[in-house]
Amino acid sequence: MRATALRIPLSELKDAEFVKVTEQYVPSYAVTKSKLKASRVSVFGIVVRRYDGENFTSIKLDDFTNTIEVMAFGDARDLLKDIKEGSSVKVIGRIRQGNNGLFIALEGIQRLSFKEEMFKRLEIIKAFTQAIKDVQKEQKSRLDGKSGAKKNKAKNADKKQMLGEFVHADEIVVEREVVK
Repeated sequence: MRATALRIPLSELKDAEFVKVTEQYVPSYAVTKSKLKASRVSVFGIVVRRYDGENFTSIKLDDFTNTIEVMAFGDARDLLKDIKEGSSVKVIGRIRQGNNGLFIALEGIQRLSFKEEMFKRLEIIKAFTQAIKDVQKEQKSRLDGKSGAKKNKAKNADKKQMLGEFVHADEIVVEREVVK
């Protein structure tokens, strides 16, 4: 059975750790920033460089978050014959480890229309927006953790006053543990 191709921004593959699996029928994978195990990926990008070698063809993809090499060997080279620098494409392939880091071994490629390209860019912006919100939330919780003991005690007192007789037993136990 073929592994599912994960749709991820290329920034997820930056500094990803490659895990080579020697067991038969189990694919090798890269552990991304988000701790995803990616053996196959579906990525969008603009071709910024192309190289035709004797045994392979290579393109460099840029999705505005990072860049990565996409390598085509054997019959897969024919898939890249009409792809030029500046083309907007969607690539499906396997993550592999090379001498210069991770690359994608090409399985399929599709040229994108202008509308599809704009949609992919919006997906990336949405992912970045969510990542920024997550970082801000984490930083806020760290700051609250430092000065949070006093604030939490005051918040719990306010909560108790607002709820009156509807205070849950769990909240009382938590308050008791904080006081100790």
